[in-house]
Amino acid sequence: MNEKNLKIILGVISILTGLIYVMGVYGPTEAEVSTWGLLAMIMGGLMVYFGIDKGNKTTFISILIVILLSIIQIPAIILWFIFSGSSISDGTPPSYFVANWIYATPHIFIVLLGLLFILVSFKTKRNLIVQESNNK
Repeated sequence: MNEKNLKIILGVISILTGLIYVMGVYGPTEAEVSTWGLLAMIMGGLMVYFGIDKGNKTTFISILIVILLSIIQIPAIILWFIFSGSSISDGTPPSYFVANWIYATPHIFIVLLGLLFILVSFKTKRNLIVQESNNK
């Protein structure tokens, strides 16, 4: 899988995951959760934008976005595991939604795809450097 495809796949998954929180699929959420979803959607949109053949100059920016995108997944992963099997409502408004660790799956995929993207990016850059040095 190449960098371009990874950027686009990672971006689409981030957009969809963020959309779940913005639309309140898991029930009424706090404003911070909706803001987190919006941030994930924006970063996902940037990844898709940079994945549509923007050249090698965007690789560094893409790596920074992927690092930030992966970091913001960590609290969501931890919280889905911590609250698995319990209600996640604070009572305002009341919700009968019960959390489950399986809802951490898209967040885990984002982190894993992000790590894969970073590894592929560094491998591609290393190969380009080696090719340039062999051509001299």
